[in-house]
Amino acid sequence: MGFEEAALVRLRRYREEADRSLEVQRDVEDTTRRFSGRLFEGLEHVAELGRRAGFGMEVERARDVLVLRVEAAPGAEARLTFGLLGGVAAETDEDLMHEDLSRYSLDPSGYSGRILGWCEEAGEDACQTFAVYGDGIWKTKGLFVAKARGRVDAADEVLNGFCLRIAGRLVDLAALTGGAGMRWSTEPYTLPELLSGEKHPTTMRWPG
Repeated sequence: MGFEEAALVRLRRYREEADRSLEVQRDVEDTTRRFSGRLFEGLEHVAELGRRAGFGMEVERARDVLVLRVEAAPGAEARLTFGLLGGVAAETDEDLMHEDLSRYSLDPSGYSGRILGWCEEAGEDACQTFAVYGDGIWKTKGLFVAKARGRVDAADEVLNGFCLRIAGRLVDLAALTGGAGMRWSTEPYTLPELLSGEKHPTTMRWPG
């Protein structure tokens, strides 16, 4: 077999392997997008129920971003933003690792998609992380839900119940209930800051 024939055999094998890998990655992305859609719909449904219960709950939703705002009373507000990330990668967080996959494996079958959540009270870093795998398993950890696991195709009642937990923690932040609270900060606060109307700095105590 000449060089060109041998090269074509090898390149066609590369082509098959590349196609398989890319298909797996697309499947993971599709599964993650499907889950994010159901998660966002669940949060919208819970927000509607929250309004009926007397809370100010509003949802703003773009294609891959959802913002949930909760107002327990004027001035008692909290906001949580979820965003779907593009792309897939091997999971490195032990708590988010798929139980059947090794954390040392970089095979695309072990890749996960991610949805992140941010809350102003938690600082600039994401405070809730979802990892979604191609077989439909999702796992999450963070400040709103310490640790949970489920399936993308779970019944609506199951996912809506999970969304209710998230909304409930946001209410806790807005109204300082359920173990949440504020502490006076030790940062300097001057008379000119008081006279200008600037608030004294505080720090959030997150529920345990």
